[in-house]
Amino acid sequence: MANLNKNFELLVQREFSTKETLQVLQQNKQIYWSWGVEKLVNYYDKGLILIVNAHHHKGLLFIRLSWDDTYSYYLLNDDNSIKKEVHNVYFDELQKRVDKDIEFINEYK
Repeated sequence: MANLNKNFELLVQREFSTKETLQVLQQNKQIYWSWGVEKLVNYYDKGLILIVNAHHHKGLLFIRLSWDDTYSYYLLNDDNSIKKEVHNVYFDELQKRVDKDIEFINEYK
């Protein structure tokens, strides 16, 4: 876990309300529950960690608020390396953008 904490420290920028961010992620409960969230962790009010079991990604999803008030999120591999990173996501796009990267398939339409 110490190595994981070191990785997260490199990703964080500022403190924010992880509770409010979670509310944004849960706007559409069906989408949120489709991610198979197994665990939520508030990373020192500087990041939100979700362990997901979704269609395209199984593992860690790390979300932070950037200095410019947009979100960035990271999909992490089992070895804690970054599989994908996305920046400049506005709060009203967050759930949809995360869903597209970790769960959504065309058959869900």
